[in-house]
Amino acid sequence: MAFKGIKTKTALVLAGGGLTGAVYEIGALRAIDDLLVDRTVNDFDVYVGTSAGGLVASCLANGITIDRLMRIVDGSAHTVEPIGPKHLFRFDVKEFSRRTLKWPRVMWGAWSHYLRHIDDMTVFDMLWSLSEGLPSALYDGLALEKYVREMFARIGATNNFAELARKLFIIATDLDTGERRVFGEKDSCDVPISLAVAASTALPLVYKPVRVGEKEYVDGGLRGTASLDVAIEQGANLVICINPLVPFDNSERKAIPFLGKDGGYLSDKGMQAIASQVSRITIQAGLHYHIKQLRRAYPEVDIVLIEPRPDDHQMFFYNVMRYSARRTIAEHGFEAVTLGLAENHRFFHDILQRHNIPINRTLAQSELQEIRRSAYDQQVIKHVLERRTGESVGVVDKLKRTLAELEIALEKRSE
Repeated sequence: MAFKGIKTKTALVLAGGGLTGAVYEIGALRAIDDLLVDRTVNDFDVYVGTSAGGLVASCLANGITIDRLMRIVDGSAHTVEPIGPKHLFRFDVKEFSRRTLKWPRVMWGAWSHYLRHIDDMTVFDMLWSLSEGLPSALYDGLALEKYVREMFARIGATNNFAELARKLFIIATDLDTGERRVFGEKDSCDVPISLAVAASTALPLVYKPVRVGEKEYVDGGLRGTASLDVAIEQGANLVICINPLVPFDNSERKAIPFLGKDGGYLSDKGMQAIASQVSRITIQAGLHYHIKQLRRAYPEVDIVLIEPRPDDHQMFFYNVMRYSARRTIAEHGFEAVTLGLAENHRFFHDILQRHNIPINRTLAQSELQEIRRSAYDQQVIKHVLERRTGESVGVVDKLKRTLAELEIALEKRSE
């Protein structure tokens, strides 16, 4: 699977995962940025984003650096308003008002039907009839569309797929047909990027469907959390995919004191924990099957999947839409992925070398041993990474680049 004489085409595929998934991806991308030599996460040829991943991908394709994205997330970017609850959780007042006006008719219809068929009706049937009067969703996703549009305008980025230097594809689901829609293809280049992001992130029942032309769209993750096939169809022979949602390995049933979680079965933690685990099992199983089929169909394509560890309780127990946890999760994503890249350095080195992409060691062996001796204590990991951040970055980066280039040259001579 060497690509000697063939120009490598790279793709970054970002899966869905709500707000916490998006900020985890930002932290993970910062770790990948540190790994790469003479290139950044803004240098992929193709970007594919689904749901929250579509928001992050649209920023990267527009040349917004990962450091700037981190500042936007934590509110320290002075030129850009930080994304806040008003951009993510704006109640759909019009929908609530419209449905409220229908309540007398809905109530009358439900009760009359119940009384006419009282022998065949159950309480559940009655409640189901009344559900017609409920709003289609809680929030209006067009608030996010406005934020993305105005952010792009403020920083001089484009909201037009056709004007991007890199290829960008954002995935949504057609509500009427259930089919996948790939915004960014030739027949949809006139759709603003911000509107495609809003459509892709419209989680059913949480956000109302987004209308684009004559069609309505909802969350792209309904047809698969990550569309790697889109990247391969664009000619990518190296695809890196980040998926923030994985099932939690609760086999040891340990307590999680700092989250206030007792040990025991997941079912002891209620419906929320069960729903989260089941959805993550479904999402990951679908993604892994998708990758398995693609590897079988395209053996010449290298696919790298980056996910949280199965025992990563922070990524499991934090609500995927929890706004207040955004900085914590971004830092956690950076720390966890940095550690994962260091532990599997040889694996990443061998794959990326086939595509003539040099990489650094994100952690020295001594630092990795220090973390392992602490049994992966979060405070030790944080301390080690903060200590590295305080280094003289310019000198260190030059040294890392020189060593990486020397390593590649020596390996080429030994072939």
